Amino acid sequence: MEMEEYMYQNKVKNRYLAKLVASLGVVALALTGCASGDAASEDAASTDGAGGGELTAVKVGITPAINNATFNLAIDGELGQAHGLDLQRTVVGGAGSSNQVSAMLAGDIDISVGGTNTIADAISQGSDIQIIAGHAPLMNNLTLTTDAMEASGVSLDAPLEERIEALKGLKIAVASAGSTSHTVLVSLLTSYGIDVDNDITLVPINDLGAVPAGLMQGTYDAAFASAETGGVAVSSGDAVTWISLPRGDVPEYADYVGLVLYSSRQFIEENPEIIEGVVATLHDAETMARENPDEAGDILKAGIFSDMEPAVFDDAWSQVHASFHQGEKFTKENWQTIVDLFDEGSENDYSALVYEDIVIEPARG
Repeated sequence: MEMEEYMYQNKVKNRYLAKLVASLGVVALALTGCASGDAASEDAASTDGAGGGELTAVKVGITPAINNATFNLAIDGELGQAHGLDLQRTVVGGAGSSNQVSAMLAGDIDISVGGTNTIADAISQGSDIQIIAGHAPLMNNLTLTTDAMEASGVSLDAPLEERIEALKGLKIAVASAGSTSHTVLVSLLTSYGIDVDNDITLVPINDLGAVPAGLMQGTYDAAFASAETGGVAVSSGDAVTWISLPRGDVPEYADYVGLVLYSSRQFIEENPEIIEGVVATLHDAETMARENPDEAGDILKAGIFSDMEPAVFDDAWSQVHASFHQGEKFTKENWQTIVDLFDEGSENDYSALVYEDIVIEPARG
């Protein structure tokens, strides 16, 4: 989406443009309008914070994906109120984080949860943003149709190398180029000997809600997306979870923090107390997800995932809730993992980026 078009839509639409996807039962990614400007100086909620004062509104760019569950939990559970914040969800249209970066630089969101690779690419290309906290590993699954699995002759418990080899000749749905999901899938397949230009066909998708129907109807043979995305097709028996990152199927990604919280350098410098409160809220959400997963799951099912089939959510949540980041640091080792895994295949030079420049001091470790 071009910036001018995005800005136009953002000004004239001051509500979610969301559609319910019957096959998945989740809210599709939509473009949500919010008034631009500095949340610290403009808007405040009418409810009182923990200290008895008004809450400071913070516009959060985030998608309805299980990858982002802990900060969606912070929003739906109103955990920011304990830190004086009214966290307001803004869902930016299109798969991947690129549009979120554009919305942030346009002043339409204050902070965001995004794919680390996309953020690294944006910084490499001159975007004035910084990582304020580590959020989560990338919790994507590669979902394969049952027909494709049976045709391959490879079993679900076969070694990873055999399961990846079985993907040759197939159509695989994934978020568009530039997204972290796309980057990770290409890197993963390439590292196991797949020529992504000739051995497979990547089908770029912007509407993740279309994935279950696409798998069930045979539009594509597999999909690589957030763990819950193919859940309807799996629960119906039309597909299987072929490769799971949260399950630990790819050991090379054990230290990979694939999602981070980030903001513009200007917002960070002008609103240090908000940034501190946001990170503290993330900590509270992580603690709840880890120590009280049933309570956290109930909040999410009543909130952002209220239209998802409960069994699909429960299955995805059982896979991922223990995998969320413990602590809000994005360490030098985390960054080096990004460089080691992805620098060679990237159009950008990650190794040229200085860790201290891209990660704010409190988040370093």
